[in-house]
Amino acid sequence: MIKVVVLGSGNVATHLCTTLEKHTRILLLQNYNRKGENIANCGVTITNRPTEIVDADLYIFAISDDALPTVNTEFNHLKGLIVHTSGSTPLEVFSSFERKGIFYPVQSFKKNIPVSFSEVPIAIEASHESDQQLLVRFAQSISKAVYVLNSEQRNILHVAAIFANNFSNFMYTQAEEICQTNAIDFNILKPLISETITKISTNSPKEIQTGPAIRNDKKTIERHITTLTDQKKIKLYQLLTAAIQHYYE
Repeated sequence: MIKVVVLGSGNVATHLCTTLEKHTRILLLQNYNRKGENIANCGVTITNRPTEIVDADLYIFAISDDALPTVNTEFNHLKGLIVHTSGSTPLEVFSSFERKGIFYPVQSFKKNIPVSFSEVPIAIEASHESDQQLLVRFAQSISKAVYVLNSEQRNILHVAAIFANNFSNFMYTQAEEICQTNAIDFNILKPLISETITKISTNSPKEIQTGPAIRNDKKTIERHITTLTDQKKIKLYQLLTAAIQHYYE
């Protein structure tokens, strides 16, 4: 059984704690967070004192990227494998530790929105082969999809994830605002969004692109531009239209 301590109380830490506490092959010993806050739906012991952190096989720092360098000085007494959950921060951020690694869940988390960790891809990396094996065993116990990636690959994956998730979600926000401004129910678009996601599960996204930009339908494009009243949305529409047209030239 792998003994684990989760450090942090944010979105990732919350989901990790609630998932690990229920697991039969993992023993979640403790959660550390600076405010000593309880984790919702998780009854694990909480501490806000670094000196009270118990011995464990694995310490998962699910904290902000900016705070990761402080681990080298504030938690250098910990003896197990030290890992973080960042997508873009390299392994070398833990310069004071010989045993260090990465446990990066490739998913967007919100505390109040349930996530099934079994469906979340996990990218891992470790400084030693034995620790990599430990991380693989740990990750495979909660996820169906585990990938060993180095720091450069993981950073590239994180950039791709920004395009796939954060940027696309911002487009949904723009679409919702356009609907709301014109008294249209945004729910009308949700089946379209779902169908697009379904299609890319079995096809390359570049093969299913549709719309006036790829057709070079100039009349429709001009009509849309004159329909929009927000200058920022007009610029965004023009930028994305030009990008699609250039890509499919």
